[in-house]
Formats: sequence, C-alpha cells, structure tokens
Amino acid sequence: MSSEGRRIDLPHRFMELSPSARIIVSYLQFESMINGREYVTFNDIVENTGLSQRAVRGALSELKAKGIIEVILDISRGRRYLYRLIPSNITIVEEQVESGLYLVDVGIGLPSMMSFRVYRTIRASAVVYYTSHVPQSFLEYTKCTCASLPLEGTKPEQLVFLAGKVLSSGGSITVVYDQLLDWELLDQYIKLIKESRIGPIRPLSSVSPLTLGIQLLMSGSNETLTFRRGNISIRLTRVNPGGEVRNVNKGLLLKVFEIRRINELVEIRQLSNLNNLAGDYERVMVIYELVPEYPVG
Repeated sequence: MSSEGRRIDLPHRFMELSPSARIIVSYLQFESMINGREYVTFNDIVENTGLSQRAVRGALSELKAKGIIEVILDISRGRRYLYRLIPSNITIVEEQVESGLYLVDVGIGLPSMMSFRVYRTIRASAVVYYTSHVPQSFLEYTKCTCASLPLEGTKPEQLVFLAGKVLSSGGSITVVYDQLLDWELLDQYIKLIKESRIGPIRPLSSVSPLTLGIQLLMSGSNETLTFRRGNISIRLTRVNPGGEVRNVNKGLLLKVFEIRRINELVEIRQLSNLNNLAGDYERVMVIYELVPEYPVG
C-alpha cells in the first residue's frame, strides 16, 4: 500500500538565506504544492508564517534581490503585490510514501511549515498517534481519514501490536510529536519497536526550531522569531555576550535550549533555567513557554 507523492528540490544557495527568508520559502512551497496557489499576498505571508511585518518585508527584499521569488503588481485588486517562487528554481521529484512507522517531528507546528513529504505521509497513514504537544490544527489540515489516537495513555505494547498488523499488510503508521518536548516519552516506544523488528522506522521533520536557531546564529541577525502553537509559545532570540533574556515568566517556562558558537564550533544544550547566562560567546536561545489561559497582570 503506497501513495504517490512529490517533493520540491531547491538549489543549494537556499542554505545561505536568513531564517525569515527560509521560512517564507517553506511557506511558498507549501502553498504551491499543497494548496495549488500560484501567488500569495503580503498579508497571506504574515498571517501564515508567524513573522512580523518588518521581518517579512526584509526577507522578501532579500529573496527578490537573490532572484528566488517573483513579484507582480495586481492592479485589479487595489494595486497589491503578489509573490511566488520563480518556477525555474523548482524541481518536482516524484516519490512514494512507503510502508513503515514514521516519526514526524511537529517542529514549529504551523500547518504552513509542513513539508509536502510530511503532509503526504500523514494522509497515507492508516493510524496517526499524536502527543499532547501537537496542535489539532496540524493534523486536521491534512484531512487524513486515518484513525487518530493520543500517544499518552497508549501502552508501548499496544502500539507495537497495531503497527505490526498495519505494516504486515503494506501500510504505514505515523507518530507525530515534538522532538524537544516529547523525546523522553517517545523513547520507551522506540526501544520496544526496535526490539520487535516489525519494520523500518522513518524519521521526518517539519521546520525545526533548532534548525532555525542555528540559521539565526550563523546569519548574525538580531531578529527575534516567535511562534504560537496551540497553548505553547516558541521564541528564538539572540543573546549577545553579557546579555540576558527579558520578558520571561519563569512559572510558564517549559524548556530552554542554548545554541552557542565558540570559535567555529556550534553546540546545542538544554538548560535548566535562564539564570547566569555568563560567557563571552554568541548564542541563540530557543524558549518554550506555556501561553497563559488568561492575561497576566
């Protein structure tokens, strides 16, 4: 049981883009491949990427200067500008969703940051398990007709038994989780799956906060990226030597990761808190916080 799909291969120079520009490229891919939209507006980009208007303007200027996007003026609707990837920059590659157990890192968690591969994999799955950190909008967007089950409360033996049945008939099962928040939870399932040898484990990822954090660090940009995913806020912010992170409610803090550069080496480590950020090196903080149900203060 396999499902035909496609992916977009992009030129290597896309790796040189700023984090905001890469987010917009991912969004333009998403609209082109999944929604079939040839052009999008400035407001579309702002609403679906989580970027500020200022960040979008700067990233669009960068993409235009590098010949990656095309901009046209639509005079039929109030002289608004429309944007798309230049077709010559896109290569469509045919591929299939093969049988297996897929581990999908929800990443930023915005549907518009979902790769076409992730989209097709979830749609082709017979069963999708998800953790409490995965927003329902991420799963609902695929319009998957699969069985959708919470991972919490499911015994590892139950998942392995069901996966064995599905994979033996040529189907696939997907587990959607947050790699940074759910790894301890997922570890017990992975160990039993490997021991049972029921079939291949295939990891996939949407746009990862760590990937964006590394790009933010290497670009030298001082922009702060903030994303809302259900009741979770993900913030990426640069901290200069001797600096500190402001506007953090410690009671709502979930996890903190530091991406630092010492000479030419980049290291990632989890911190227990945001205290004592001493050090004469550049760093980007990836901060997971709960969004309060009611306004604080």
